[in-house]
Amino acid sequence: MDKMSTISPNKMSKVYSHTMSLCPECKKKVIARIIADEGKVYLEKFCVNHGRSLALICSDEKWYNESISYIKPGKSPLKFNVNQYNGCPDSCGFCPEHQQHTCLPVIEIIDKCELNCPICLKKFGHQFKLSLSEIKIILDSLLASEGKLNIINLSGGEPTLHPDFEKIVAIAKDKGVNQISVSTNGIELSKNKEMRAVFRKYGVIAALQFDGFDSSVYRVLRGKDLSAQKLKLIKILEDENINYSLVSTIVNHINDSEITKIVDFFFDSKALSLMFQPVTFTGNADNFNPDLNRITIPDIIEKIEKNKNVKEGDFNPVPCSHFSCFAVSYYLMIENGEFYSLKEFLGRGKYLDLIANRALPGLDEGGYALMKDRIYELWSAADIGAANEKIIDRISSILREVESGNLSSNQVFNLGIKSMKAIFIHHFMDSHNFDFGRLIKCCNPYPQKDGRLIPMCAQNIFYQ
Repeated sequence: MDKMSTISPNKMSKVYSHTMSLCPECKKKVIARIIADEGKVYLEKFCVNHGRSLALICSDEKWYNESISYIKPGKSPLKFNVNQYNGCPDSCGFCPEHQQHTCLPVIEIIDKCELNCPICLKKFGHQFKLSLSEIKIILDSLLASEGKLNIINLSGGEPTLHPDFEKIVAIAKDKGVNQISVSTNGIELSKNKEMRAVFRKYGVIAALQFDGFDSSVYRVLRGKDLSAQKLKLIKILEDENINYSLVSTIVNHINDSEITKIVDFFFDSKALSLMFQPVTFTGNADNFNPDLNRITIPDIIEKIEKNKNVKEGDFNPVPCSHFSCFAVSYYLMIENGEFYSLKEFLGRGKYLDLIANRALPGLDEGGYALMKDRIYELWSAADIGAANEKIIDRISSILREVESGNLSSNQVFNLGIKSMKAIFIHHFMDSHNFDFGRLIKCCNPYPQKDGRLIPMCAQNIFYQ
């Protein structure tokens, strides 16, 4: 249990809000409040059977305060898949009380995996392998809720072990999905050139587990040393022109010292994006120690900012989900090895409009218009400066390609994401830091074969 004996619930602690949470012992719903003490923010809970407990939710109160100012109204789905609200989380699906649509659905297609990672946030209580008909039901349900699907993620288990993997990808493309990412440990991709051919054929993004460079880190987090294999696979992916991104699970006192090196590697690589996931104490990872191993978003940002391309202030919460769930920064590729913050170029207002309610800010109609407006503003300025002139030239060349009229909507979307690098931080919840106020803003559900869309953290805690 996250117990911080240095804090006492007295008048000196600042109270931000009240919410509902879980007792980390018995998992029953309890009343909770969000408090600050000595510059950190905690979730304080009281269970009649197990007493008071505290969980660190943000190590920097200043970041927490600034995050609140980034809240934007959510976008409701076209259709709710659960018609009646009967309490949370019993009504998950989304229910009419849910305050956000789906930005990135994560479809778990198989439970099987070659690894049994000690750090995995999953521990399935049953075996499963989705059929092609079930995949179609899930995609049709998502389309009914969203109207269109720019991007989906296939997960598991290890999704590349599904015997109908290519057929699943083909079905998604036939349904109009612009971009497919696949969460993978990379083992099958490393040894199976036919699998790599599928990724290349359909433009699938390999979201590759990548926890650093130290062999001891992999032994602790993944159960075996995969460090050399990861680097070898990345070279293969780049040589064979296969899109990929990096996904790093970060555990305090185990691989937090690798964060800056991972960011340096990312900017030097051809990876499209980098996702940091602070350790979540669910599934197998429930055996790690929250008091010792908890790390929060501002801790990670502090280490990211040591990279030469990243400046203080580049990161902010994703404005459509709950502000404690995601932080993000986008960088426009200007020249080889030269990147500029998209936030700095667009200005805060336009930047938030670009990234709100999107999993990736491609060049859809809204994003396209924002880019053009900003270029016109800078062109009309008396002195645009050398940096902005480079950015204008780069974006203008991208927009000219879009305006050529020879690109499909899928190609336009891909042009947008390939012109940028993105760094995300996704802080999942566990029974220690669980906040029902965050749950109703989730935009990353696990779609179910019965049509329901279960928020990720609800699925990981209540429905595994």
